[in-house]
Amino acid sequence: MRMVTAIVVGFLTMVSTAPVAADFPAGAGRGRAETLPETLNAFYPPVAGQPVYLTKMIELETSFSGIVVDLMEDDIAGARSSFDGFAGKYQEVAGFVPEWKGRYPGEPVKELGAALAAGDRKRAMNAVAEVGGVCHRCHIETMVPVQQKYHWGNFGAIAVMDPLSGAAAGYRQFKQYLAANLAGITVDLRQGQADNARSQFQGFRARFQALADSCQGCHEKKSRYYVDRDVQDTLEEIGKAFTSRTVAADVVIALTRQIGRESCFKCHLVHLPAAFAEAAGR
Repeated sequence: MRMVTAIVVGFLTMVSTAPVAADFPAGAGRGRAETLPETLNAFYPPVAGQPVYLTKMIELETSFSGIVVDLMEDDIAGARSSFDGFAGKYQEVAGFVPEWKGRYPGEPVKELGAALAAGDRKRAMNAVAEVGGVCHRCHIETMVPVQQKYHWGNFGAIAVMDPLSGAAAGYRQFKQYLAANLAGITVDLRQGQADNARSQFQGFRARFQALADSCQGCHEKKSRYYVDRDVQDTLEEIGKAFTSRTVAADVVIALTRQIGRESCFKCHLVHLPAAFAEAAGR
């Protein structure tokens, strides 16, 4: 069973990454949310109660993967059954968005059905790769813009209660406050101003906790990577360093850099592209 699973995973990975980069369509990956057809709105909130299009795509992928699983198990009858489900869902989704009708060509799916009907496993596997290429090319052009438009919220609408001023601040402004506190620790220590650096740290620690609390607006789970226990432990190390009569500036600066690298920077890698793209699409 493990061997079959490994083979299936390997084959699906091959399908999901084919064709090679040289075969990518011009402009692949450069789409933006505002280029999506308006008719797609009917299949996502707030127009629809649920992300209908996404749900249908997951169902489509499951039935398509079922064909591969059955073929790897030499179960032609099972593959035919999986294909029947896939072909029906493929045709259904193809009719959702008229502007995307051309993204669902019928010939590759027809060939896959013919190969399975003939019981030709090799021909069927080649046909699976062709159909997988159809899916992949569409995903390259549309998946990210769809995620930006329908699955990422408006970061500009987030407000955080600033624990220092006691007033609500916009997310961008609050992050600027936070960045200034973090930089202030290093700047003041390099200037020999330990008390000021300590004050900047206290401000950063309070605001960082407020930032962590704001994550629950989008993230349901309490444990979140960029504000997790490891980052909190680093903050505690900095706090302990400031309790000493003589502050070890090099140690504190190294720890602030660690927070900047492991928390701030990596969080930005994930969230900033989406935030900028969402803002550009408004």
